[in-house]
Amino acid sequence: MVSQSVPVLVDRELSREKLLRELELWRANAMHRERGWILLDVDEDALAIELAFLAQISTTVGSGALPIVACAIRLTYENYDLWPPSLTFISAFTRQPIRPHVRAFQVSPQGARDVRDVLIDSHPETNNPFLCLAGIREYHSHPQHTGDSWLLHRHLGEGSITTICDRVWRYMANTVIGVGVQMQALPVWPLRAQISIVLTQGELQQPDPKQPPTLVIYQTAQR
Repeated sequence: MVSQSVPVLVDRELSREKLLRELELWRANAMHRERGWILLDVDEDALAIELAFLAQISTTVGSGALPIVACAIRLTYENYDLWPPSLTFISAFTRQPIRPHVRAFQVSPQGARDVRDVLIDSHPETNNPFLCLAGIREYHSHPQHTGDSWLLHRHLGEGSITTICDRVWRYMANTVIGVGVQMQALPVWPLRAQISIVLTQGELQQPDPKQPPTLVIYQTAQR
């Protein structure tokens, strides 16, 4: 992993110690095993870690749910915690920046029928997708969030590895409920078809135990 060149405002050794302490707390929490958070790599020199998040899909074969990688991220902790960590979506195979295969749906207190997609497709400084959430560097560096300083959130632990992983899992990996396949015939001869395969996101709701559960599909506007 190669860390982007940034000014050194906090001694790198101090940032490294803070990162390793965050990582130690993450490893001590059994949540990462129960939820399918996989540590791919740790680069102390680059002050970066890479993680993948598993989702579960039911299939007609096998003895359990099929695990799939819903998304993978790189967190970098330069100048931590004067700065918040930076989050980049990456390929779990090549480790290069990519657009994730799932959206990030934040469910409001009103329920699953009122969701907000907090994944923004392009940041003005990097042109990469980013999570529009406090505690992430790309959120606080965005021109629309100049009034919401990271220093207002630092004491809440919103830049910790565990907190960020919990949000990525809740809004992205945990919302995957299946695979959707769409086929559209093209108006050409000989006949051709366009096939689209996507991960479906949503949740099962069963407010009344006497009634069958209802499947709610999350949707977002095309970007």
